[in-house]
Amino acid sequence: MPGRQWDAASKAKVVLEGLKGRPESAICKKHRIKPAEYRRWRKQFLANIARPLESRRSLSAERGRLLSGMSHHVWEESAKALRVAQELIEALPIPVFFKARDGKHLGANRAWEAYFGVNREAFIGKTVRELFADQPEVAARHQAADEDLWNNPGTRSYELEVPVHDGAQRHTLNYKATFTGADGDIAGLIGAIVDITERKRAEQRQAIEHRVTRILSESESPAEAMPGLLAAFCETLGWACGARWSLDAKTLGFRCEETWSAGDPAVEAFLTSSREATFHPGNAGLIRRVLGQGEPVWIVDVTAERNFLRGRQAAKAGLRSAFALPIRLGDQVLGALEFFHRETQQPDEWLLKTGVAIGQQIGHFMARTQAERDLRQSESRFRSLTGLSSDWYWEQDEELRLTFMSSRFVERTGIDPAPFIGRTRWDHPAPNLTESDWARHRAQLERHEPFFDFEIERVTPDGNSVWLSVSGEPVFEDRKFRGYRGVGTDITERKRAQGVLRAAYDELARSNSELQQFAYVASHDLQEPLRMIGSYTQLLERRYGDKLDADAREFMGFIVDGATRMKQLIEDLLAYSRVGTRGKELRPVQAQAALDRALVNLRASIESADAQVTHDALPEVSADDTQLTQLFQNLIGNAIKFRKRDEPIRIHVGVQDAGAEWRFSVSDNGIGIEPQYYERIFMVFQRLHTREEYAGTGIGLAICKKVLDRHRGRIWVESALGKGSTFNFTLSKIQKGES
Repeated sequence: MPGRQWDAASKAKVVLEGLKGRPESAICKKHRIKPAEYRRWRKQFLANIARPLESRRSLSAERGRLLSGMSHHVWEESAKALRVAQELIEALPIPVFFKARDGKHLGANRAWEAYFGVNREAFIGKTVRELFADQPEVAARHQAADEDLWNNPGTRSYELEVPVHDGAQRHTLNYKATFTGADGDIAGLIGAIVDITERKRAEQRQAIEHRVTRILSESESPAEAMPGLLAAFCETLGWACGARWSLDAKTLGFRCEETWSAGDPAVEAFLTSSREATFHPGNAGLIRRVLGQGEPVWIVDVTAERNFLRGRQAAKAGLRSAFALPIRLGDQVLGALEFFHRETQQPDEWLLKTGVAIGQQIGHFMARTQAERDLRQSESRFRSLTGLSSDWYWEQDEELRLTFMSSRFVERTGIDPAPFIGRTRWDHPAPNLTESDWARHRAQLERHEPFFDFEIERVTPDGNSVWLSVSGEPVFEDRKFRGYRGVGTDITERKRAQGVLRAAYDELARSNSELQQFAYVASHDLQEPLRMIGSYTQLLERRYGDKLDADAREFMGFIVDGATRMKQLIEDLLAYSRVGTRGKELRPVQAQAALDRALVNLRASIESADAQVTHDALPEVSADDTQLTQLFQNLIGNAIKFRKRDEPIRIHVGVQDAGAEWRFSVSDNGIGIEPQYYERIFMVFQRLHTREEYAGTGIGLAICKKVLDRHRGRIWVESALGKGSTFNFTLSKIQKGES
């Protein structure tokens, strides 16, 4: 503090803060002292402690000199100071040791014993090379610092990683200071050891995280970032090499993607063999376990691990310890990182935790880069599609004002979009839309609902009209409405085609109506003179038949027969024309009931021909019951008509489930049909036989086809000449909810 008088005890307390590991800068800031002043205090403190702890011989000589040159009281005070110093060092929480000028240790405190796990009695009299016989690099570093102090007395400090009582490696900060003997010459040195492992690890983790963050921020892909990330980890922590593994979800195999090493050829050969291999999930191996469990794994010696499949290659490369950690995104494992050391290393929980944190950071980076890549691809596809499409893209803000319209709009319509930007769609009137139409559209947008195919008529600069169809969907960010985006298309040609089609439809409807009226009138008016011809011809035959010769009577028979056939033809034509205009609404009906009515209508024909008609259990179908009866009646009637004269008639009505529809069949053992006539028989007036052979007008099967066309069904024939025919047709099943 400014103006504060520092006594020896206060200075000692400040120095002890540094000996316990507190940074020098923090101590100086706390006590408002200069670094040079703090270092002077530390040097004085260590020298004062070391001075009373000279060898016993030196102490005895000093005592003799003191007794000869000073009073007994003064000497007692010095002895008391010696005891206080010794007790203080023994109570210090940090390891303290002493060594003589010849490099042999004179003693150490209790904290030193606990830290290194060595009894101080076994320690006294040994050099650093003897103490660290199995750690020659540690001994050499201590020896170099001692030699520097012997040559340049004073204080020194240096960092060193040393093995401690549990075999673990700890980072230490070593303070050393020389002390003099009674003759003023350098008699030895005193040293204090501060454990800075946690601080060192914090610095290492901060350094790794800083490098990782910088590399990830400067990279665009995992492949670009990984070599630098692996190097950051290995170089900071002293590991020999590293690699990244990825899992292929399709093949369920995993492979080595990127590697890093310091350039050792043997290690490079090991990494090359790893890159060339592809492994599959299992319980063995380092990467298998990490990817399977999603947790880090440590192997102390890969050359002795039976389940490590690359142990032989690792041993050849001089690698021993290894650990691997997952690259994670939440619960998802995206891959793994592995690292190898040249020496056996015990599991380090701090290192594993640090690695897991880095793995999570890399996982977020991979997810982000993948999302960015997907977004770029999506944008590229969007630009490509919009470039090829005849549609245009548009956007509206939260106030429903148009903010963007792609260039395709003016290309397609010839309309300048500038007057529309910054305004709502309904600010510009459209000839086809009323105020109520706009109000409904505006209300839909204010409810933030998607809309589709909203049609707008716009007038072009040349006075023509173009028709636009727009569709859009609302945009939300963080659950907040941000506007609309959508597409538009020019439907002018479609609207024009619709107009032409509508006009043609109206004309066709009018023409059909006139034709239907004509058919009805013609059939009604034509039948009357036919009845007159037939009636009067028959009357002539009854009154004057005995006066006519055979030729005249034959001619009159031709007239009656022709009138009768003409009447039947007109009736059949009328029935054919009414299939599509006089039909009932399609609804669920029992096919069995329709068949029963058809058999009643055909009873006379069936009995006279002695025909046998059988059937399956028929289902309920969606149909016009009257036309379904007519369908069965025509097909069974044809089977009776085209029978073989020398064989009993057998007719069977069957049905099969064909998925969404029923497939009916009417089979007979009649004369059959040749294949070239399969399509022709369903056309109007198409007969395969003369009237003398088989009666009829040739319209029956055409009516059947027209009935099935109305029912959205199909009809076809399968036949063999002389063996019979099967007429198949389909009808829809009853849909769910249909009544």
